[in-house]
This record gives sequence, structure tokens and C-alpha cells, in this order.
Amino acid sequence: MLLEVKDLVVKYGEITALSGINIQAEEGQLTTLIGSNGAGKTTLLKALSGLHKPASGKIIFDGNDITESSTDKIVTLGISHCPEGRRVFPRQSVIENLRMGAFIRKDKEIEEDIKKYFQWFPRLEERKNQKAGLLSGGEQQMLAISRALMSRPKLLLLDEPSMGLAPLVVEEVFKIIDEVHRQGTTIFLVEQNARQALKIADKGYVLEVGKITASDSAENLLNSEDVKKAYLGA
Repeated sequence: MLLEVKDLVVKYGEITALSGINIQAEEGQLTTLIGSNGAGKTTLLKALSGLHKPASGKIIFDGNDITESSTDKIVTLGISHCPEGRRVFPRQSVIENLRMGAFIRKDKEIEEDIKKYFQWFPRLEERKNQKAGLLSGGEQQMLAISRALMSRPKLLLLDEPSMGLAPLVVEEVFKIIDEVHRQGTTIFLVEQNARQALKIADKGYVLEVGKITASDSAENLLNSEDVKKAYLGA
């Protein structure tokens, strides 16, 4: 098991945002966490990447207890976080953003990886010298995912990659995520678009008001009447 979260509690002051969270992500799989706005999905990812320290519980990654680890240590161990809202460096060029994603690396293959992601996303190559803030929303999402992959992570955390994108662009972004997974990257996907997320995932969890209320194979969750009524508009 690449990632294990055990009895995790996260608080904002006196307010409990996450209560007794238990999740697992197997190496090589795409695991998704679905839930409505305000359920605590982004808070969980912030805890996994060291941006918000848990009140209690444990986070075990690749055999290491990272519950109290700093964010830079967590990145070094192999977790990369692609945040909600894309958060590219707007005044830096596309290629500068990609190189920033490789800041922990000292190998000589960084430029080769940039070439690879340009092959995956030709539009990024066309705009490689353009400031990232001038890209469209879809292009920024492609850049954010590529930048996160530049650290060659063992686990990629994706937070709401479809947010704010047009339906056709959403389809394209999910195809990209599916391809990244097929290339061998383990992914933990947080997504409000439950149908799209479950279609490409191996396993899924449902988060409601800070608590896990269901977990199963993605296929079973996609066919669950409760999930359909709550998240799939059926």
C-alpha cells in the first residue's frame, strides 16, 4: 500500500474539518475522493502534502510516517500536489513553470521530461515562452499537471482539475489524467465531477461533511443508487 491514512482528524481552530478519516491508495492505482463543496476534500489533500497539520491520526506514505513532516520533505519522498485553481506562476513562462516543478531534481533528464510533456500537450510547446497567466484555463490545467509531474512523483495529488473548465475541455483533461495513470503514475484524485472521476478510477471514496461515508470499487460506486442520487444527478 503506497498511502495509508489512519483515523485522521483535522481541525481549523475549534472546528473539526475531518473526523476519523481512513483511506488507502495502492501503488499503480487511481483512487478518487468525491463529495460536495465544503465536504473537506481539499483539506484532506492539504494534510497529505503537509500544508495543514492534523490534530490526530497518522499518514503513512511508502512506509514512512509523514504526519508531522514538512512540505518540502514530503515532496522529496515522492508526493506532488496539483492544487485547486491550478496556481501556475502567472508571470513566469510555460517552460519556467515546468523547470520550477523539477526543483528537487539534480539529474540530467529534466529537459527530456519537458520534451515529453510537450509531446503530450502540443499547445504548451506552442506557448512555451508565453507567460503562464495568459494561457486559457484548460492550458493552465495542462501546465499545472505537467509541472506536478516534473518532480517524478510516486503519488500525484490532483485537486478539482475540472473546476471552472468548459465541458469539452473537461473531457480533454480527464483523458490526460487517464493517460498519466496508464503511464504508471499512482494518482489520488479529488473531484466534484463524480461521474467523470469514477469512470477513470480504480477505487473511490465518498466524503460527506468531514467523514467517509462509502468506499468501494469505482465501478460499484458508479452503479450505486445512493451515489447516483447524491452526486450523479440520477
